[in-house]
Amino acid sequence: MTIDRNRRQIFRARLCAILLCGASTLYGAAHAAEFSSADDFNAIFHVTGSLLESACHLDMSSAYQEVRLGEIATANLVRPGDQGTPVAVQLTLRGCIRTRGGRREANGGEMAWSDVEPVVGITFRADADPDTPELVGVRGARGFGLRLTDSQHHPIALDVHSRAWFVAPGDAILTYYVTPERTSAPLQPGIFHAYINLFLTYD
Repeated sequence: MTIDRNRRQIFRARLCAILLCGASTLYGAAHAAEFSSADDFNAIFHVTGSLLESACHLDMSSAYQEVRLGEIATANLVRPGDQGTPVAVQLTLRGCIRTRGGRREANGGEMAWSDVEPVVGITFRADADPDTPELVGVRGARGFGLRLTDSQHHPIALDVHSRAWFVAPGDAILTYYVTPERTSAPLQPGIFHAYINLFLTYD
C-alpha cells in the first residue's frame, strides 16, 4: 500500500515538474526570435526531479543512545521474574506530516488505520537471553536479562513488529522502558552491557 502511494506521489511530482519546465521552454522558444541576433546565444535547461513525501524522520539525538541502568542490587533479583527499576528511553520524531496510514497488527491482528495520522511500526532486535528468550541478553554479569516495554508497560517481543503507533502531525516522542529482570540462571555480579537495534517503518 505504501509503495503504491509513494509511486503515485512520485508520478504526480514528476509530472508537475515536467509540465512547469515545459511551459518555461515554450516561453523561451516563443521569445527567442524577439531577443536573439546573430551574436546572441540561447540555452535551454530541462530540469526534472521527484518530490518524495515521507511521514516522519528520526531526530539524530535518538539515533544512538546510551541507556544507563546504574547499580542493580542482587537483593532485588532473588527469584526468576523479579525486576529492577525501569529506565525510560525516548525516541523523537520530527516533521510528521498529516497523511493517511494503516498497519495490521502482528499474527493477523486488528487493522490500525487513520485518515490524518501516519502509523509508525517499530521492531526491536537484539541477542535474546538463552534462558528467557523474550528478554534481551546481557554480556558480562549473568542471571538476568532486559525486559522491553512500551509506554503503557506492555511487553515488547524481539524481532516482531510492535503495536502500531499513531503519530500526531508535527513532532512526536515515543517512550519505551528497559527493565532488568531475573532469569533462572545463577546470579553472577559484574559489569554488563547489551546492544539493542531499533527499526522504524512508516505506513
